[in-house]
Amino acid sequence: MDSRLTRIEALIPTLATREDLARLETRMETTIHREISTLTWRLLIFLVTFLPGVFAGVFYVARNVH
Repeated sequence: MDSRLTRIEALIPTLATREDLARLETRMETTIHREISTLTWRLLIFLVTFLPGVFAGVFYVARNVH
């Protein structure tokens, strides 16, 4: 029984507090919003640059390949 109590007492200082969790939540929200914004812009740039090329290729094939 004493060994279990000793292990638990050694573990207690490593546990997160409510303040630790609140700080982590704030950092996670900031990071998630930044990453979503970055990915949105990447997708938009990809669509604006790639799709016109695809449409031009399809148009060329439809008009000039017999």
